[in-house]
Amino acid sequence: MKNIKIVMTSFLMLAMLVSSCSPETYSLDGVTNKSDIKFEITQDLAADPGGNTVILKNTTPGVILTWDYGTGKSNKAIETVKYAFKGTYTIKISAVTGGGIVELDPVTVTVTNDNLNYVNDPLWTALSGGVGKSKTWYLDLNAAGVSKYFAGPVAFSGNKLGWQKECTGDSGLCWIWEPDWKGNQWITPAGDYGSMTFSLNGGPFVTVNHAFTTTRGTENGTYYLNATSHELTMTNAAILQSSSAAGDVADWSNCKIITLTNDAMQIAVRNKSKEEFIIFNFISKEYSDSWVPKASKP
Repeated sequence: MKNIKIVMTSFLMLAMLVSSCSPETYSLDGVTNKSDIKFEITQDLAADPGGNTVILKNTTPGVILTWDYGTGKSNKAIETVKYAFKGTYTIKISAVTGGGIVELDPVTVTVTNDNLNYVNDPLWTALSGGVGKSKTWYLDLNAAGVSKYFAGPVAFSGNKLGWQKECTGDSGLCWIWEPDWKGNQWITPAGDYGSMTFSLNGGPFVTVNHAFTTTRGTENGTYYLNATSHELTMTNAAILQSSSAAGDVADWSNCKIITLTNDAMQIAVRNKSKEEFIIFNFISKEYSDSWVPKASKP
């Protein structure tokens, strides 16, 4: 009997050992059926008889919806879109669920009237030239290595720097460094970087000719300027950029306007690995064409 007890004890110990070494098994949630994802898209005809105001509402708990509404993108639970121009707009919707990303059926809305009050704003005019017009911008560095308005084409700041360089949060993240290009040529080489043209002729259209540092070529897209939060959203296009920034920026679609006048503009994009902005300095074509170099001191 003693020998039998020893053998039985050994088997029990072995079973416990095997059980403790067995890997735990996990499984992902099953892919959510798109029919289970609920949302609402309504046109507020009281605000705009032409249907210009569109309200996007996510009504599915635990799911994040990304709205691509033609003039911009958002992942807010409730988003209000204001279309300034009449036309047919397709809203694309994707859902982030526990089982992965689910593409939902797009929704089409028709806007029957223009409401140019939504773009009749000094900042919209400074950016695009005004309703029915267009305006072209250059990165402030040319092939001769000349910056005409700023000290150089690129600046750097903490990501709490806001409109007009005011602080929007932790003061330790509100610093800004605006280096001169001649003393910091590592930032980006001299060259013809191409142009960006923002239009309000029939719609908020943007054309970007990436002529130098990227392989994007010419992009034709749309844009939206939030004149209150000073956010610039571009769809199917990206701003002109330095050669070194491509690896540091993940999102070129959502930008911050730091400064904007008729002559000059600073656009910030977020560094993907630091609490920093990379700021690109632009000048208008009109300013560039009329610019006269300062006479050198004797």
